[in-house]
Amino acid sequence: MKTIKTSVLAAAIASVFAVPAMANDVNVKISGRAHMSVDQLDNGNDSGTNVSSNSSRLRFAANTKVTEDLEVMMQLEQNIRFDQSGGNFATRDSFLGLKGDFGTVRLGFFDTPLKAVRGQTDMFGDRIGDARNMTNVPTGVRNANFDNRQLNGIHYRTPSFSGVTVDVQYTPHNNSTTNVDNENSAYSTSISYRAKGIYAALAYESYENSAAGADDPTAIRLGVSYDLSQQVKVSGLYQQASNVTGGDRSVWGLGSSYKMNDITLRGQFYQAGDADANDSGASMLALGVDRNYGRTLTLYAAYAITMNGKAANYTVASGGRDTRLTAIAGEDSSAFSLGMVYNF
Repeated sequence: MKTIKTSVLAAAIASVFAVPAMANDVNVKISGRAHMSVDQLDNGNDSGTNVSSNSSRLRFAANTKVTEDLEVMMQLEQNIRFDQSGGNFATRDSFLGLKGDFGTVRLGFFDTPLKAVRGQTDMFGDRIGDARNMTNVPTGVRNANFDNRQLNGIHYRTPSFSGVTVDVQYTPHNNSTTNVDNENSAYSTSISYRAKGIYAALAYESYENSAAGADDPTAIRLGVSYDLSQQVKVSGLYQQASNVTGGDRSVWGLGSSYKMNDITLRGQFYQAGDADANDSGASMLALGVDRNYGRTLTLYAAYAITMNGKAANYTVASGGRDTRLTAIAGEDSSAFSLGMVYNF
């Protein structure tokens, strides 16, 4: 029986390597986004005018169909600081992968399945009022925030089955050094459904905390969005985080946008509940208007305010931005922004 199983496995491996390669050319694409804004920021103690580069990026991507059923792909994406000059190489989604009838496999540094849920429901991504201002723990501890890209990632995505897709990601060591005993490992997975105008996803993520006596931070995230019509879109997100700095905490938010020809009105409200300390929760409101020139250019104005409890220090202008506002416990943080987004 062992010989038969071995022979079958050998035959399967041989069949993969025996498939003739196709002579298709490599497809190379250069793209990116320049996103700049002028902001008036106020943390309740100090205020001032700032220029911010907000997740501006340059992307190099390539793919080749090597057989009829197999495609190899790669991507290098880096953050660009238009406001202060500079940037770091491969600091955003960068990977090598294979795609076929079996699904998609990637190795590298990229958004986790749980992080992707927030990206699909956030009405103010990379702007003031970004949902990450509320879903992330205010301390900024890497292993207590759930919108970070994981280092050394291994990701698998199934093919779509009637609109349903499953994503699974494992990180053997979520740090920059080799770790043979796999300390600081991380897991992230989601199941999502997409149909015309409908998106719904449930995700779970866990980090191994190697600190002595510390629990492993975990989060469950549910996100939905629905196009009520060609003009109106609504979205919602719920997150329950456990074993994080300050104690277990829940966050929920609702958003909506209304499109009138080239003008889009948008708004969202998020609420972070109290953790272990009393009055450690906060509320965030964001309102904005866009002037769209197709997909290429967007001009926008936005106002956002985070109302902190006496023991809370949530900000209103950190998520997705290079110029960030430091919040003060018990003080409200507010911002007004005029921005420009150029996709190329």
